[in-house]
Amino acid sequence: MRALIVGAGEVGWYLAGRLAREGHEVVVMDQNRELLQQRARAGLDVRMERADGASPRDLNEHRAGDVDLFVAVTASDATNLIACLHARAQGAPRTMARVRDADYYPPGEDTATDMLGIDLLVSPELAAVGDLESALRIRGAVRVESFADGRLSLAECMVTDNSPAARRSVGTRPHATHSKIGALLRDGRVHLATKDSTPLPGDHLVVACHRDELKEACREIDPDARQVRRVAIFGAGQIGVSLAARLAARGREIVLLEADEARAREAAEVLDDRSIEVLWEEGASETAMREAGVDTCDAFVSCAGDDRATLLACTHADRLQIGLVLAVLSREEFAPLAEALGVDGIVAPRLAAAERILRTSRGTGAQKSTLIVDGLEALEYKIADDSDLCGRPIAASLPHDTCLTAVVRDGAVRFPGEIDRYQRGDIALVLATGNGAQKLAAVLGG
Repeated sequence: MRALIVGAGEVGWYLAGRLAREGHEVVVMDQNRELLQQRARAGLDVRMERADGASPRDLNEHRAGDVDLFVAVTASDATNLIACLHARAQGAPRTMARVRDADYYPPGEDTATDMLGIDLLVSPELAAVGDLESALRIRGAVRVESFADGRLSLAECMVTDNSPAARRSVGTRPHATHSKIGALLRDGRVHLATKDSTPLPGDHLVVACHRDELKEACREIDPDARQVRRVAIFGAGQIGVSLAARLAARGREIVLLEADEARAREAAEVLDDRSIEVLWEEGASETAMREAGVDTCDAFVSCAGDDRATLLACTHADRLQIGLVLAVLSREEFAPLAEALGVDGIVAPRLAAAERILRTSRGTGAQKSTLIVDGLEALEYKIADDSDLCGRPIAASLPHDTCLTAVVRDGAVRFPGEIDRYQRGDIALVLATGNGAQKLAAVLGG
């Protein structure tokens, strides 16, 4: 695949790196000479061009109409939209743009399709809201994803000091639920789980189970896991307000704190819902949080818009022993500090947007592709009637860097070891690290 990316900022460069490492031909365009020079020192196999992505002449010069994928992710909505329209007019078959304006998106959605003839629009802020909403389903799980039309759940759970799974091999962990540990995350590294993998406190485990057993499967990793019913949000920007509205629509109680008085008043006017309490709180202190009732919440989300203020609020929230503390960070370099301060989960809006683009742009052949964390992807495939896998043994059927986690057959969730061979109509959920997703395309992509 040949991809042309307009914009060498964080989203564009992350996309370029992922696609280049998967063996695709990538060209990145930007007008900022210094930024391009900085990117060139990274050593990626990416061609960089100093050009204007909104210029029909520059796009034509760099063969925008001949690429397989055209992505515009500059800081300007207008530039991205114009660039995609020009690329489409020149013949580009697939165009995608980063657009922050929420008016382009259906209510409750963080992407829009076939808008103005552009295949995909994605908002970093709304993508972050979607990831946060997923993480706030169950306290003890920092992310929950659904597969197989909602029948199969995949949760990223935290291992605590009193976890029954801690210091026990995966193969001997006590569990009453029909569930499987598919991956272990430790110190920023991803490991596909084996029966001998031994979780430690502080690790995160990726667990697959039937949706009806989700809460109990999470409790087997974190005994304090429970439904999140009351959430405190620090920061009434676009992310905070949108998240509060979505959670309230799902029956959650919300406490929204904002340091700026004018913004707090504006949020209170927009969020006209009895289940949402908007408070003007000049500083994020432990005392102020207690007075606001934050200590009675099941989860805390800090999205102040400034990474330092966000982390300071998380520090105070962690002292209140809320149980689930999430931070929205704009700069990745703060991630290690966030983890050291007791933050349970981190959401980066720009990377959330990039993940949405990758999910729909790469030729894996999967029905659904979701980035669980950087370096770990979950892919859903349906075994077609004419698939070469029909009747083949489950064992040793997939490439290196991948792991068959679950199969949904006739509505029932089954795990490897419970079935011997693939059957037509099976829905397979596979975890992949490294370049595993691309290798899977040749086996399962069909």
